[in-house]
Amino acid sequence: MSITVEPVRGGRDLTQFLRLPYSIYGKDHPQYVFPLLGQMKAFLNKEKNPFFRHAETELWVARDGKQPVGRIAAAVDRTNNEHHQELVGFFGFYEATEDPAVATALLTTARDWIRDQGMTVMRGPGCFTTNHEYLGLLIKGHELRPVIGMPWQPEYYLDQMENFGLAKAKDLLAWEFTTPDRKPPPRMTRFVERVKDRLDFTIRRFRMNQFWEEVDVVREIYSAAWKDNWGFIPMDDEEFRHSAKDMKSMVNPGFLLIAEKDGEPIGFSMTTQDFNEALYSLKGSLLPFGWLKFLLAKRNIRGARTLLMGVKPEHRQKGVDVMLVYETIRYGASIGIEHGECSWILEDNEAMNKILERYGATIKCVYRILESSV
Repeated sequence: MSITVEPVRGGRDLTQFLRLPYSIYGKDHPQYVFPLLGQMKAFLNKEKNPFFRHAETELWVARDGKQPVGRIAAAVDRTNNEHHQELVGFFGFYEATEDPAVATALLTTARDWIRDQGMTVMRGPGCFTTNHEYLGLLIKGHELRPVIGMPWQPEYYLDQMENFGLAKAKDLLAWEFTTPDRKPPPRMTRFVERVKDRLDFTIRRFRMNQFWEEVDVVREIYSAAWKDNWGFIPMDDEEFRHSAKDMKSMVNPGFLLIAEKDGEPIGFSMTTQDFNEALYSLKGSLLPFGWLKFLLAKRNIRGARTLLMGVKPEHRQKGVDVMLVYETIRYGASIGIEHGECSWILEDNEAMNKILERYGATIKCVYRILESSV
């Protein structure tokens, strides 16, 4: 039977799109962690997510007869293209069976849509852009369960994409620290003890009673620190606040840090416990008793992920980044965290990669962004 690829139209199609991973992985896959369906549906709500104010998107489901066998999405983000002076369309939310015909049909549909929008490059996978979760294609670390916000895909996806003509654009690294004795790495501790009296900046936690003011501070640092990075897409106040809205209730304040010099914010880091450890058994739903399972499992989380860090350019190479990492590990160890991931880090971010390697982190996973002309 021939493969058909049809756009998502209406609630029934959207539900089938969101539930497609269950058809690919089954409910008992040892690595795949199903995103919460309600959270994904909220993300795709064009009335409430400010991303859609500056982006055109489309979602599709592939079917073999009536059986769903794959899905894909595409997006054109005007903010990205204006910032980088390029004509790029993103693809993502990619899931497919091993049938090459399914992959070809999905990728062709996304490519043709991207080309019809006047774009010249197709880039992905992601959900939707570099500002969103589940970015990249896993190419190293398939035996491991991903941390919160990072994707897991089967190895055959790389063959499907390369056979279609997509090639590497950039690799993203996930570094891991382990702290079985619940202390920062000895080499890092020795460095901190040696320099702490000479540092001209301080590290403090977020003031949670001024949470949104602190988020605005982070946005300013983030924009200054990341503006020249590959993949950076500016976010306005509304979009940045929207992306941070879940942190106030979910993230431990000890993991939200700001570095200051003479009262001026110069750096920040944002870390979260690895909620995937609690979400795995929920299989994407908090109902009917998933919320209770989550609350019980949350007590025993032993992992964390640093998902954002930035230092203003004029304050780099002064130990700010090292101290942010040190204080994060130190706090995590104090609440029972035994391993932490820093992700994602650009493969050519030599300064950050050298710091992580120097103080004992190892590369846990590698994710690839691919692209092709259209």
